[in-house]
Amino acid sequence: MNHDFLEQILGDYDALRRPGTDPELEAVRAAILFEDVFGITLSDAEIDAAALAGGSALEALSARLRGPA
Repeated sequence: MNHDFLEQILGDYDALRRPGTDPELEAVRAAILFEDVFGITLSDAEIDAAALAGGSALEALSARLRGPA
């Protein structure tokens, strides 16, 4: 996956987040983003507010799920 594309999508997603939104709801939104845009399916255990807290966390999770280059 193109790193610039990943950065752009995650940056756009982070900019659209609403302050004060329920963290669990944000985790579900992030999981939907991964499924729809990146084709990465998360398990129920991976849909965690702490793991999906922001752009850098999403990028780290994406890199982990993609595995070694």
